[in-house]
Amino acid sequence: MAIKFNCSCGKSMSVPDKLAGKKGKCPSCQKPIKVPIPKVAKTSSTAGSETAAVLDSLFDDAGLVKKSGPVCPSCAAPIKQSGAIVCVSCGMNFETGERAKGFDAKAAGGPEFTNMHLQEASDNMKRDLMMDSRRDKSSMPWWVIMSYLIGAITLCGAGVVIVDGIVGTPADPNSFLGKVQALPVFCTLGATALITGAAITIFAHLSICAFAFGRSMGQGFACFLLPLLYSIIYGIMNWTDNKAPVKAIISALIFISLGVFLIIQGGGFGKIQAVF
Repeated sequence: MAIKFNCSCGKSMSVPDKLAGKKGKCPSCQKPIKVPIPKVAKTSSTAGSETAAVLDSLFDDAGLVKKSGPVCPSCAAPIKQSGAIVCVSCGMNFETGERAKGFDAKAAGGPEFTNMHLQEASDNMKRDLMMDSRRDKSSMPWWVIMSYLIGAITLCGAGVVIVDGIVGTPADPNSFLGKVQALPVFCTLGATALITGAAITIFAHLSICAFAFGRSMGQGFACFLLPLLYSIIYGIMNWTDNKAPVKAIISALIFISLGVFLIIQGGGFGKIQAVF
């Protein structure tokens, strides 16, 4: 029997009843949704399956992983060999209920805790941290890619103009292209780093502002009207949802510092101003 329900965006969906109480994403708007549990007359079997669905949903919400198969009664480590007498993780003897003398659980890669519930909670926390780390490394916001693309286009454009002045016919020294061709290489590289850093900073700042407006109009205007002064602080205060833009601003400051250093090495900002 299928469960039919609608998302807040208006998308109508139909899923198998075994997914009752489960969480997922709407295929239309990608917002998180939860499959409702249908209100039906409960027979004993129906009530049992519905209760199991609710419990599974609660376990999913809490981030707990249900272990299957025989486990050690002390550390909850899975027992891989049937008929085993001693747990290879904590050294517990299943027959006597005592831990083997001289057994070093940490050296054997065993559990951190002797209590199985504490150990299971620790394992789940490590799993969540690992998943968060993988997600952070695998995902890159579109505006970061766009910022690097702007910097690459700027560098390529300046490089083409400079090479054309060296290999081809130089432009009029008083024209914009002629002034760009006369720029030292360090000034060109420094200007590119500055443009890239500025683009990353602007996009990251707007990302934090968008998040702030979603939470509060006052916080949103504060971030927007006080760029960097307040938006970075607000991003750090809401680190879980703003890790990417805050890290992007830090990398942008490195680009800007490098750009300033290269321009100074190339003769200073006077060379850049002379182009305009």
